[in-house]
Amino acid sequence: MKRKENISSKDKVLSLATEQDTLTGAERENENQPESQKIFLLDDGTLKPFSPDDYTPATLYQVVESYSVECRLVRPEDPTNLVFEGKKPSKRTVPIIVTKTGDTLLLESWESLDSNPKQLADALEVIGATPVKQVFVLRRKEE
Repeated sequence: MKRKENISSKDKVLSLATEQDTLTGAERENENQPESQKIFLLDDGTLKPFSPDDYTPATLYQVVESYSVECRLVRPEDPTNLVFEGKKPSKRTVPIIVTKTGDTLLLESWESLDSNPKQLADALEVIGATPVKQVFVLRRKEE
């Protein structure tokens, strides 16, 4: 058996302060900010990453969930539809297929993906995204 060391709360506070001092400025900013949201823009039939700092009147697609793609073998009597491990995607989202080459393909609905699973043969991941638009909010300044 190993002996348990007694560490005072003062020592704990000092060790945490030392760890905070070793963080760089960029690491501190990343620690305080929420994860950046993945947003895609449909441009000429292809999806491209979109920066929230830009503006477009077009419909954007915000990533809500992500699924990895795995090929499995099943018996002929088993159903041939898509199998989801864990929670099924929301009906409000649309699937975006990300291929192994990095291309993206936007589908109409999860049913269209289920009816044509051949599209998943070259897929690296499938993203569930919600259609969104940019708006500006004007707030009255308090004087």
